[in-house]
Amino acid sequence: MRSLRMGAVALFSIGMFALSAGPAPAVSGEPSWGRHGGQHIAGQYSGTVTDSALGYGSATANIATTQVSAGGWFNFTFGSATYANALAGETGFRGVEGVFVATIGSVACNFAFRGRYDASGNTLTGQYKAVNGCSGESGSFSLTEQCYYDQSRDVRHDNGLMRC
Repeated sequence: MRSLRMGAVALFSIGMFALSAGPAPAVSGEPSWGRHGGQHIAGQYSGTVTDSALGYGSATANIATTQVSAGGWFNFTFGSATYANALAGETGFRGVEGVFVATIGSVACNFAFRGRYDASGNTLTGQYKAVNGCSGESGSFSLTEQCYYDQSRDVRHDNGLMRC
């Protein structure tokens, strides 16, 4: 019985010591590339887009970011028609995801998108799909960063990119 009490006292003491060390550190909402000084996605891009309804075209993007959010626009051109698409999203461990809007013909469409940034080639690739209007439409994009918006701990200039 005495050893049982001594064990309880030891466990209580260890527990009190652990609690006196202070609160557990909070998990940062900053994306992994922000913490490690590398892959920000803020910048200007150009490349290609393939759409299930409109075919193959060219694409440009201008994206600004904070630690956890992104905003800007995609411009997709198919033949002589250019679609200016405002975008909003979140950045995180896997890249960027969000929504963009476009008026195609006379139909207002909302699209969900997801993209991944590859620092080795300064590319942003991803997919999108209609979530309201433009039923069933989907596509993919492949964009190469042309210049970057400088952010703290940004090392993209090491990959040959210039500031915008």
